[in-house]
Amino acid sequence: MTFRSPELPVPSSGLRCLVTAQRLRRLALFLALAAALLGAWFGGAFAFRRELVVLVDGRSLCVKTAATTVAEALAEAGVVLGGRDEVTPGLSTRVGDGLVVRVRRAVPVSVSLDGRTILLETPATTVGDMLERSRLPVRPGDRLSPGRSAPVAPGLRVTVTRVVHTYRHSLDPIPFRVVRQEDMGLELGQSRVVQAGREGLMRRLERVTYEEARLVEAEELKREVILEPVDQIVRVGTAGTIVRDGRTIRFLKALTVTATAYDPGPISCGASADGYTCLGLRATRGIIAVDPRVIPFWTKVYVDGYGFAVAGDCGSAIKGYRIDVCFDTYAEAVRWGVRRVKVYILELPGP
Repeated sequence: MTFRSPELPVPSSGLRCLVTAQRLRRLALFLALAAALLGAWFGGAFAFRRELVVLVDGRSLCVKTAATTVAEALAEAGVVLGGRDEVTPGLSTRVGDGLVVRVRRAVPVSVSLDGRTILLETPATTVGDMLERSRLPVRPGDRLSPGRSAPVAPGLRVTVTRVVHTYRHSLDPIPFRVVRQEDMGLELGQSRVVQAGREGLMRRLERVTYEEARLVEAEELKREVILEPVDQIVRVGTAGTIVRDGRTIRFLKALTVTATAYDPGPISCGASADGYTCLGLRATRGIIAVDPRVIPFWTKVYVDGYGFAVAGDCGSAIKGYRIDVCFDTYAEAVRWGVRRVKVYILELPGP
């Protein structure tokens, strides 16, 4: 048989003390938990701060931040961005310790294009990069001043010169030549056209370059003659008259030559001299040595300062417009020396 001790009544004052103690323990526990949470929060915030470098306006800023993106970090550092400024890496990039952020400020430039001036703000570093970003209608072959690799600076002026390469065909006339032929049957100063000239025709292919619609270069690639020109032949008179010693002499043609002199003896003609010319004529006054390609053998002439003569000899030194007049004595030949004289063709040898 089990006996229970009778329950003793609890005084009301003791009950109140028990409740108060329980409340204090709960409050202490709450305060401890709150302190722990706050410590964790603030301690963690300092623990997660990052250090980055911002390059802007020619300066290098060392920034310590708890920001999570580049945009937030720049705002925290007080860097105000313009609408066309360029940030590398991008604004949405997450911040990491040691990150380097570059801010390229947009600068004003002007571009002269097709007669207009276009104002731009660009963060580009070179002229070529600026034009690509601007999407202006600049072709690869256009000429830029300054060039594509030139650096961009505030106030830069860029001129775009339109350059067009194309091909063209042309038909060009070929001038005819005027061929003058001496005619001993015509008087000096007279001429006669015996064959009319006619222009030819040439087709050409060229590679041409225009700058601002102005032709600056033409390079010939191919030419083809489709019609040959025809020479114009003109007969020119050579005949005339001279008066020598009161006598009128009619000539067919006049030549200016260099004249030397010789005698038929061994001094002028060598030890083998026999007194005769290469044509078998007796070497005497009135015989001249000539180049037969200029004055044919047997031609009758008049030599100023010498008189009438016949082209009846030749010599190894007598070439071109040069003659050698014959004298009977060596002394006469020495007195003649070397002269520039006129030789008048009087009569050509027959056929």
